[in-house]
Amino acid sequence: MLLGLERLTFKTADVSIATNETFRSIAISRGGMDPDRVFVVRSIPDLTRFKRTAPNTALKNGRKHLIGYVGIMGNQDGVDLLIEAMADLVHRQGRRDIQCAIVGSGTELPHLQRLAAERQLEDYVTFTGFQSGQPLLASFSAFDVGAIPDPKNGYNDKISMNKHFEYMTLGVPFVQFDLVEGRKIAGDASLYAKDNCPRDLAHNLASLLDDQALHAELAARGHVRAKALLRWDTERNRLLAAYDLALAGRKPVGATTATALSK
Repeated sequence: MLLGLERLTFKTADVSIATNETFRSIAISRGGMDPDRVFVVRSIPDLTRFKRTAPNTALKNGRKHLIGYVGIMGNQDGVDLLIEAMADLVHRQGRRDIQCAIVGSGTELPHLQRLAAERQLEDYVTFTGFQSGQPLLASFSAFDVGAIPDPKNGYNDKISMNKHFEYMTLGVPFVQFDLVEGRKIAGDASLYAKDNCPRDLAHNLASLLDDQALHAELAARGHVRAKALLRWDTERNRLLAAYDLALAGRKPVGATTATALSK
């Protein structure tokens, strides 16, 4: 039924805006859309405003290292796996020098707070709530490493996450599970934990915190990739081309600028 509704949606659309090539392919192959009417427009930070700032060092709670997470906290986001990884770091590995800051909100927040309490991590995991603007940048700037704990599954393999672009832009090295789109974005600028394994996530986070050479190398690689990928002028042109075509109300003739821009 859902696939049928999806096909009807694509059939009635004048154009489709996809967040990455995976969703563009779905619109074309499964939705039957004309490739010239499908535009890839990525959600990326505005580099004129999204910059490092004075860090909110209070998030470290007096500890040496800070692991950070920023984003929505729904069932699909895997923040529970990050909390389990912190439990491994603190209780199994005996680390007392690592703090975790979880920035954001969502339907799973009450459950995650209970889980942190059950794992006796109240002093090691800080929930800041939703942040934006300068407070958010101050939190980002305090992170020593970033975490992307979204579990590997058919959904997460397909989506592009703002966290990748944000961490790389600000030079924050990070660990994630081996997601298809996540690897396309981060390449060799990230460490990859075994699928959905909190212990391996903890191992990789600790490795990145303890190996300063690796930390600096991944931060540099991420910054280079961000500069190459994050070109808002290009994304803006794609978005405007999509609206121009939708408002024109006519079928494109031959190869159009839309095709070139979507590649």
